[in-house]
Amino acid sequence: MVSVLLASYNGEKYIREQLESILNQTFSDLSVVISDDLSTDGTPAIIREYEERYPGRVRSLRNSERSGSAQNNFFRLLKLVTDEYIMLCDQDDVWLPDKAEVTLKEMKKLEGEWGKAVPLLVHSDLSVTDKQGSILHESMAEYQKVAVHDNRFSHYLVENNITGNTVMINKAFLEFLSDVPRECVMHDWWLGLLASCFGRISYIDRPLVLYRQHGENQMGSKSGKEQYAERMRNQDAVRENYRKMFVQAQMFLKLYGNEMSSEQRAVLEHFIGLPEKNRAVKIYTIWKYKLMKSTLIRTLGQMFSI
Repeated sequence: MVSVLLASYNGEKYIREQLESILNQTFSDLSVVISDDLSTDGTPAIIREYEERYPGRVRSLRNSERSGSAQNNFFRLLKLVTDEYIMLCDQDDVWLPDKAEVTLKEMKKLEGEWGKAVPLLVHSDLSVTDKQGSILHESMAEYQKVAVHDNRFSHYLVENNITGNTVMINKAFLEFLSDVPRECVMHDWWLGLLASCFGRISYIDRPLVLYRQHGENQMGSKSGKEQYAERMRNQDAVRENYRKMFVQAQMFLKLYGNEMSSEQRAVLEHFIGLPEKNRAVKIYTIWKYKLMKSTLIRTLGQMFSI
């Protein structure tokens, strides 16, 4: 009933603990599909071990070449699954025991309201931990000051509310994933754009994942103040992030422009046109079309950074 998609690459330190947390969920009607991006450490051996221990419940793709990025690895998985419900999973986190059960219950509630034919996405809060798993911040949403309940399409154009390793989508969502974007900021941001434009989103205001902070993924767990300070120090990174954001929007228009409502398309086209406008028009457009980030200071920063 539920497929858990795990994208791995050189994850031998933590992947075993992650797999154990998935396979020991209170909801057991789930299977794990792993796409390893040609790891050079002990990750492939660990994956084979779990395939042998859990035949039919754990399986991996036989990849012959690297996808090149975490998002491409997830898109590779998403193109292959056909299950009724799909959950995404990082290699270095830990699921709380009832994550699948609680998320599926919320998904069923959404289906009761909107029907199974509507693309639906459920996501949740996380707790941030150190390398050893000790909790540093109970709520990532609170720590980062993210407007997790703002599901407007215009908001997702400028900011991502969704952390991919908390996500469940339904089968109706998959029809929008047959075309993989040539470039996007991250796969979870792309899912947020799709869900806010064509479907419905629900947020579970409770941590269901222990997000492990370590040297390779600390960007995802920085506070709002830390992220702001880093942007001030590294303007090249800020410009690159905005470049990716506009390319992502252009890709979205190319792939789905004909399927959008006229109002949604107008918002998207005005957003794409922002870099060519003068400062006053940029500020006016951001305000008029509610292209707002989670906080006022982030929105003001955007008004003077684009």
